[in-house]
Amino acid sequence: MDHWTIRTRILASFAFILLVMTLMGAVAYNRLAAIDREVGVLQKDALPGLRHSVALQATWSELDALGWQAVTAGNEAERLRYLEQGREARQRLNAEEQNYQATIFREEDRARFGAYKQVRAQYDLAARVFSDPATWPGTAAAEAILRGPLHTRWIEGRKAVQVVVDDNDNAARKASASIVGSVDLAKTSIEVALLVAALAAAVCGYLLLRAVTVPMTSIIALLQHLRGGDLRQRLALGRRDEFHAVEEGFNQMSGELTSLVGQAQRTAIQVTTSVNEIAATARQQQATATETAATTTEIGATSREISATARDLVRTIHEVSSAAEQTAGLAGTGQVGLSRMEGTMQHVMDAAGSVNAKLATLNEKAGNINQVVTTIAKVADQTNLLSLNAAIEAEKAGEYGRGFSVVATEIRRLADQTEVATYDIEQMVREIQSAVSAGVMGMDKFSEEVRQEQPVHRAGAHVVITPRQQKD
Repeated sequence: MDHWTIRTRILASFAFILLVMTLMGAVAYNRLAAIDREVGVLQKDALPGLRHSVALQATWSELDALGWQAVTAGNEAERLRYLEQGREARQRLNAEEQNYQATIFREEDRARFGAYKQVRAQYDLAARVFSDPATWPGTAAAEAILRGPLHTRWIEGRKAVQVVVDDNDNAARKASASIVGSVDLAKTSIEVALLVAALAAAVCGYLLLRAVTVPMTSIIALLQHLRGGDLRQRLALGRRDEFHAVEEGFNQMSGELTSLVGQAQRTAIQVTTSVNEIAATARQQQATATETAATTTEIGATSREISATARDLVRTIHEVSSAAEQTAGLAGTGQVGLSRMEGTMQHVMDAAGSVNAKLATLNEKAGNINQVVTTIAKVADQTNLLSLNAAIEAEKAGEYGRGFSVVATEIRRLADQTEVATYDIEQMVREIQSAVSAGVMGMDKFSEEVRQEQPVHRAGAHVVITPRQQKD
């Protein structure tokens, strides 16, 4: 039975109980059929036969008594009355015989009644003088007949009737005893069947209960281990029924759960590694941002220096312009003024060279800032990829990686903000480079114009010196 399924066991249990109940019903039906047969015997054979045979016996005895009363009658009228009563008694006897013959169903009963009929025929032959008043032989002859052969035939008829009565009485007793026996057997059979059915139901119920509760106990115990975190436990029920499928499915689920937890652990380690890399990248971005801030500060200082130099240059240009106007109006101020103007022009040339050098330095710093911005953009892209990879691993980990997913999303958002800020810085640096290039071109143009003015200054000096030499 170990290889039976739960369904088969339940069906077998109900089938066995139904079989017991069917057997009980069959036995009860058999006993009831026997009782019905015996009741039929009582109703159609024994009781009617007993009643009619007793009536035959009584009428038979009445015939003998009426014969003696006719013989001993005191007068003719009384004798005729007794003879008439005898004739009526014979008619009743004939009627009872016909009624009894209708209740004969057994051969032995028919044989016994046939023997009685033969005795009755002999009795009627001997009692003809009592059946017809015209044949009355007289009192003495009638008494002789009554005491002689008629009495002998009457005794034989009474015995034959008694045999018939006893036979019907025995048949009634046997039928009654058979009915009582059938009832007792039916009661015993029903009691035994009920006891067997109850015992079978108890045994089958116990076996079904064990078939379900024993593996369920093992499953509950294993669930306790799994709830405690021990995923190494496996079911070993050793069953071939539905619990075998439960065992295989449960063990497969435990194995897959173990693999999933291991994968989640590995994913958590990868996420942790990615977070560490992201943190390192963030620190690198912070250092790069600090360097960018320092470079920006230097650019600001250089820009302020360039602005101050430009203001000095403008002021010097105004002075040169004034000096040139004074030189044009006062050509005769002398060599001292020209020398001063030449020195001023040289100072302007030196200042323009200094401005060009500082602008070149500013352009170089702007190029360095552009390289730093490019590095920051690459780091931001790498950070975005790392955070995306961490988010994917966190999604694979499910509940275990939900916190890492939030962190990865926040880091990706910061990386996007960093990339946008880097793009803004790059645009600002390009604008600074454009402005510096324009300033360098302007200063080169100014220096070229100053160099073009030097021959004019020299000619003016010569003009001034020549009159002075002529004067000297």
